[in-house]
Amino acid sequence: MMLWMQFAYIGPQIETLFGFPPSSWKTVTDWAERMHPDDRETVVNFCVAQSQAGADHEADYRALTASGGYVWLRDVVHVVRKENGEVDSLIGFMFDISERKRTEEKLAQLQKELERLSLSDSLMGIGNRRMFDTVMAREWQAAKASGAPLSLVMIDIDFFKSYNDYYGHVKVTNA
Repeated sequence: MMLWMQFAYIGPQIETLFGFPPSSWKTVTDWAERMHPDDRETVVNFCVAQSQAGADHEADYRALTASGGYVWLRDVVHVVRKENGEVDSLIGFMFDISERKRTEEKLAQLQKELERLSLSDSLMGIGNRRMFDTVMAREWQAAKASGAPLSLVMIDIDFFKSYNDYYGHVKVTNA
């Protein structure tokens, strides 16, 4: 593994991004140890393998700040080769993508909410026709695959509007 390699130059912008002075970034180990534990193994293995293979690469991960928090980074690495084709050095740039990650997370939450809303009746709060079609297709495929029987019971309630008007609609509230 390349974790013994030393940095030749760390730009002063690193302190603005992380709060650690450039002088504290001596080896690749300093980079790896400041990575979020959940990201470290995957990202380090990927970046080391790509660097050893001489391939330019990018990785997104969370990195520790001097204040104890984490910032999302996009690490972009360019491989510089010697005349004989061997890897000479790496040039890397780190970009703060924290805002993009927050936006992606919010978008994923909104997408889940939209899916939930598109599969339920807003008045009754129960599955709608789209939900029925989705569940029916899934159960049909499961029954075909397993050879198990599938039953469907449909009930038509006569004069449901009168029943609903008399007993009232289900009140759905957002708590």
